[in-house]
Amino acid sequence: MKKMKKPPCQPGQVIKLEINDLNHMGEGVGKTDGFTLFVPGALPGEVVSAEVKRLRKNHGETRLLAVEKASPNRITPHCKYFFSCGGCQLQHLDYTGQLAWKKKRVAETLKRIAGLDNAEIITRPVLGMENPWHYRNKARVHFSIEKGRVTGGFYRRQSHRLINIEDCPALHPHASRTINTLRTVLNNHTGKRQKAGIGKSNQEVFLPVEEATIRTSFATGNCLVTLIPPGAAARKDPGQLKKEYSKLAGILGRTSEVPLSGITLLIPGKSNRNHLTLWGEPGLEEIIEPFRYHLSPDSFFQVNPQQAAVLYEQAASLCGRPRTAFDLYCGTGNFSLYLGQTAEEVIGVDSEAAAIKDAKENAVLNEMLNLHFVHARVEETPDLLDEGRQPKAIVLNPPRQGCSQELLDAVSKAGAERIIYISCNPATLARDLNHLQAVGYSASIAQPLDMFPHTGHVETVALLQC
Repeated sequence: MKKMKKPPCQPGQVIKLEINDLNHMGEGVGKTDGFTLFVPGALPGEVVSAEVKRLRKNHGETRLLAVEKASPNRITPHCKYFFSCGGCQLQHLDYTGQLAWKKKRVAETLKRIAGLDNAEIITRPVLGMENPWHYRNKARVHFSIEKGRVTGGFYRRQSHRLINIEDCPALHPHASRTINTLRTVLNNHTGKRQKAGIGKSNQEVFLPVEEATIRTSFATGNCLVTLIPPGAAARKDPGQLKKEYSKLAGILGRTSEVPLSGITLLIPGKSNRNHLTLWGEPGLEEIIEPFRYHLSPDSFFQVNPQQAAVLYEQAASLCGRPRTAFDLYCGTGNFSLYLGQTAEEVIGVDSEAAAIKDAKENAVLNEMLNLHFVHARVEETPDLLDEGRQPKAIVLNPPRQGCSQELLDAVSKAGAERIIYISCNPATLARDLNHLQAVGYSASIAQPLDMFPHTGHVETVALLQC
């Protein structure tokens, strides 16, 4: 067995590094004697000193101590929580620099994994935002009790310790205000329960809510709040739960500084997720011109409505005017509505029952009679093809892990003239493009979009033709 080479550094050691790149999480990348070290907070072109924290098989992780030579693209982060919160990674890099790096990341990943260089596929400039702040319509907030008070916010980088967030510049302002109101309500309505044993010293304060999801409509300003109780709540009767939590929801609804459309309680289950409506309506309406969307608490929807409109327009334009189009992983029918403007028929497929229910409602809401939605695993799409619905275009919008081999095989056999692949992960996009090219498709365009400003994430729309 080949002996592993000993790393040229050790935990606790302070090293001076020249930063030459960013990794997929937006961390600075430097080398010492050929060994790679990641430095959160460092930028390409900088010289930094960093403390080695831990060593992995192929790289080391460090803590930035000082920037000895700064990049001309370095700026002061907009958010006061940036250096501790794990939500954003690139606020110290100016926005022009962020967009340039994201284009470079997409182009280099396509070349490294799929063997696609600029002569084979055109990686277009990233479509960014005019104002890349307060763009998120959804937040997952965690709560805990520290020193007798409720803390509510997001996790620190690489930890499960909470930061008490009062204002997040990535969120719609109504979401930040709702977080503050909910934290106040919880501070006033925590309970006490008995530990094992007897006596007052064995009482402990407990939180009735451990997490909450807040969705905000950019069209109406309304928020939909989903409360997530401790896991033990799953063992209680739904009627009892509704009785216990309705008072809390009523207080939140009456004291909220912003309009709430509704408050629901998520009952976690092993195989399904049920929502109890505690206050108002269990849904939200969003508008992305020219369409209206109804969203239920669990439905997937793009977190950046402004950029979603750009994304949908890009995907629809690359599809052309097909007779029949398939929208796989269709969610609430976001792309299907746009495709339905030019396609004679659009068939959307998704495995989430709640999403398909919303998609059907959205088709009716927008009077789109040429849209049809199917609740099924996308891998079962060949069953639809057997009915004679040969697609001219297929839209793939998978989760971060990309498409399964089973789905890629089914798509390649469908014989569509065009495949529009939408991805939030350049690595799995490149992997799947490589497979589709091997079976006869040619990738010609990659259009990145900045769906998540100030983070290491980038969305890409790719066109493949047969």
